[in-house]
Amino acid sequence: MNESSKPSNSNQEQSRQKLKRWGFRLLLLLALAVIIVLGVAGIALQDITQPTPIDPTVLALATSLLHSATPSLNPSETAQLETASPLPLRDPIEGTLFYSARPDGYSHLFAYGTGESVPVQLTFGNWDDRDPAIHPDGNSIAFSSNRDGYWDLYMLDLSTGEVRQLTQTPGYEGHPTWSPDGRWVAYEAHDGDNFDVWILPMDPGQTVFQLTNNLASDTSPAWDPNGRRIAFVSNREGSRDIYLAHLDRPDDRFINVTSSSGKDERDPAFNPEGTMLSFTLDDAPFPRLFVMALDDVTGRSGEIGQGSRATWSPDGRLLVGILGSPNSAHIVTYAIGDGIGQEIGLPLHRNVERMDWHSLTLPGEAITRAGAQGDATPLYVVNTDESSGSVDRMQLARLAGISAPNPLMADAADEAYMALRERAGLELGWDFLGQLENAFVGINDPLPPAIPHDDWLYTGRAFSFKRDAVSAGWIEFVKEEFGGETYWRVYVRTVDQDGSHGEPLRVLPWNFDARFDGDPNNYDQGGALKDRIPAGYYVDFTQLALVYGFERVPSLLNWRTYYDGARYNEFVFRDGLSWLDAMLELYPASAIVTPTVFMTPTPTPTRTPRPTPTPWWWHWQTPVTSP
Repeated sequence: MNESSKPSNSNQEQSRQKLKRWGFRLLLLLALAVIIVLGVAGIALQDITQPTPIDPTVLALATSLLHSATPSLNPSETAQLETASPLPLRDPIEGTLFYSARPDGYSHLFAYGTGESVPVQLTFGNWDDRDPAIHPDGNSIAFSSNRDGYWDLYMLDLSTGEVRQLTQTPGYEGHPTWSPDGRWVAYEAHDGDNFDVWILPMDPGQTVFQLTNNLASDTSPAWDPNGRRIAFVSNREGSRDIYLAHLDRPDDRFINVTSSSGKDERDPAFNPEGTMLSFTLDDAPFPRLFVMALDDVTGRSGEIGQGSRATWSPDGRLLVGILGSPNSAHIVTYAIGDGIGQEIGLPLHRNVERMDWHSLTLPGEAITRAGAQGDATPLYVVNTDESSGSVDRMQLARLAGISAPNPLMADAADEAYMALRERAGLELGWDFLGQLENAFVGINDPLPPAIPHDDWLYTGRAFSFKRDAVSAGWIEFVKEEFGGETYWRVYVRTVDQDGSHGEPLRVLPWNFDARFDGDPNNYDQGGALKDRIPAGYYVDFTQLALVYGFERVPSLLNWRTYYDGARYNEFVFRDGLSWLDAMLELYPASAIVTPTVFMTPTPTPTRTPRPTPTPWWWHWQTPVTSP
């Protein structure tokens, strides 16, 4: 073979190799196409015959996206109970959910039969009825009320509507819970110093029994369905923990079942079998529901989801809690045992306070009585004045008898404020809202430094109360976290401290002055919790203001180092409006988009003045006194 034939043979070999490679690629493509066709056919056949199994983790994530109230579990923090896929329940949910809510300025009792269209209101009047506890036979409800001036226990007969008073003391009684046989009621009582748990017999021949006698605060009892244990909340070891009181033990009766140093738990509730205990963990950025298996020697607990103040369904399959936000609350439902979370769509009031669920069906007599009551009288009536000025702009109304820099408020909010002022005066015994730090603030008026330009005081729909009462010790603040933002619940002290107004505090308030006690940690966190719960009776002003439409606002990010940034004293009447919409009620858009800087005479910047040189002779001439 000569040298000239070698390139020709090499080219032929390269061609054969290319054909082999392309043939192999075509075979791969053909095999892939066959696999895809068979896979599609298999999936279609599987859709016809049986459902496709879904990864529980993926299903849990999808559920959390569809229902924002369902959080992801945190297995690194605590051992989790079995809460698998949230599949729809096959059996219908039965029974009646009893709860208290504040639809018209006062707390009242309601009942919702699952599957009904609307709830039924059971109590009426210008007083508060709350903390419903269903008798085991389902014929009556024990509850707490201040209908006679003081907080006492009452019992409502569902068939006749008759209300019977169970306690009558000048102190405070609340949060009743029944023994399984219906012969005893455990409740929390405040004697002027602190809370303790007491047991009241239904037999008039027996005496009241004091279950706890501790210098700490013992509250929120819940009776075990098996009868021999009572769960309650106590801060006897520092933070609030869940305790079990074993009624059969004369010694070592009380056992701390959570023992979480530095964390607060509350709202214990037994499942119907008494084998599990649910409770709320107060922890930033939101409260969370946990379930503890009491028959587990390790005492492990599992996080269920966001929420608080939970109650169990009669069959123990559901845990219904209250998911709070800064200015509202709604119902959230979790399936226990075979579901992570499930919303069953209860058409209840948004300001639900406490609940109890029973397997009974509400008697028809109760429904008939509720229908005969009619509609409630509104708390206030809005009267807008369009007789003067432009009808395209909201008018500012003068607040009669109010001391403030500008005692004005938007015409759509002044009636609500004056109604709130009157109600607060009745509840507190003194005119708390007669003097304000600010009401309406003009668009060019100065606010304290670091207050944002979009503050609601500019809209005429907000107010900030004077802080003189804070310095005088008449106001307490409880710090609350929602989604990374800090809010404050304001409690105002009543004039009459005999139990006829307000109620005692249950949690430690915040001390802003602790930032100056020399502790660097207290300085960094903007204060600290007080050492003890203040004695006396207070009104939850945050809750009262919300009833009249005034919502609290979050603190600024710098509140820990800037006292005014806490904004605990500012409340807003939004009425569904955004800040811009509220501003456009008062001002044209041009005034909001390009606001004039305060005290600036012209819209253009003023030139910086140059220093004028001093004449050289001024330094040596002696001034001559004028005659």
